[in-house]
Amino acid sequence: MLALIATGLIPLILCIISGILLNRYRFIPHETWLSIDKLNYYFLFPALLFSSLSGADIGLGVFESSLFAALAVVSLLFALVYLCKFLFKINEKNLGVYVQSLIRFNTYIGLALSVAVFQEQGLALFSLIIAFSIPLINVFSVLSLSHHQHVSVRIMVLNIIKNPLIISCVVALAFNLLSLPLWQGLKDFIKLLASASLPLGLLCIGAGLTFMADKKDYALITANSLLRLIAAPAAAYLLCTLAGLGGLERQIITLFFALPTAPSAYALTKMLGGNHALMASIISLQTLLAMITLPVVLWLII
Repeated sequence: MLALIATGLIPLILCIISGILLNRYRFIPHETWLSIDKLNYYFLFPALLFSSLSGADIGLGVFESSLFAALAVVSLLFALVYLCKFLFKINEKNLGVYVQSLIRFNTYIGLALSVAVFQEQGLALFSLIIAFSIPLINVFSVLSLSHHQHVSVRIMVLNIIKNPLIISCVVALAFNLLSLPLWQGLKDFIKLLASASLPLGLLCIGAGLTFMADKKDYALITANSLLRLIAAPAAAYLLCTLAGLGGLERQIITLFFALPTAPSAYALTKMLGGNHALMASIISLQTLLAMITLPVVLWLII
């Protein structure tokens, strides 16, 4: 078991460290990293999601309880932050940061671990959870970042519809559920693109690590990170158990909530006027701490 976890995690950690070093010694300019990340998000990563979902042996009826459990935990975490807002008088600019730090997830690390530890079936279930959770997570994120501003429902809906990850998942599910044929040459092309997505994504994660918050905030940032990396997966595991879910479904859902928050949260926070310096520090600290907590979580659930 420990060998399996190490085999799944060590390549991920080495990729992230490589990204840190490449950025530290300016092997690749900062602007190039941004372009690589954009290429991955809009082109390569959607190809990975399509490849994993379109041909996977899935049935929405079979995984209905899993999807409900995942969305329920996301909603509970969102409600928890709003409760804390009133109890601890959280600053308006920080509210969206704390929401995203709990409900967003690093898809690159999650998919890489799913396929490394749980093989194709784990990858398919994780991709399915992504397909159904991204719209809800985006709505919660935008609401928390702009609840004191005026953001129209139309703009919010358009942002969700135009999300390349959602588009690729919807198209993949259509191909899967309708058993639509796909020319082998095109299928191989998509798989080739997909194979480049995870290593590039992990390199970009390492290159993007940065600490920008005030030192006085780090006690709160650490507490927030531990809440995400330890308490959230524990709550997910408990809810799955109470709902009668076990085996692969409980393992994947618990892994989903044990992941650090997504690097893309920084861009959204900055765009909507949130505390982007705080967001950058939380993303970085959670990513580093996850290298310690993820092996423990995996060891407990496998």
